[in-house]
Amino acid sequence: MKKAFRLTVHLADVRKKDVQTDRRTKLANGKIQFETKRKIYNTLSFYVNDMEDANKKLAEIRSKYTIQKGTNPEKKDKYDKELYSISFVN
Repeated sequence: MKKAFRLTVHLADVRKKDVQTDRRTKLANGKIQFETKRKIYNTLSFYVNDMEDANKKLAEIRSKYTIQKGTNPEKKDKYDKELYSISFVN
């Protein structure tokens, strides 16, 4: 049985992107246009084989991005700590 882990990281300072949807709208002049929405992609998720790979991937992410820190003082276990999770999956 092969063990696998999932690494989920929340990123800070991510810009919103304009994304085209499948929905079409008709303009006042009769033209049909695809609807666009502004979305934010601030979560990265990876599947890794073991904890060593997860820590390597996390170090790689830290070098490229800024990881979001907890801002809610009522959540003492997450406050002012990096928001990432490593969980076991089958």
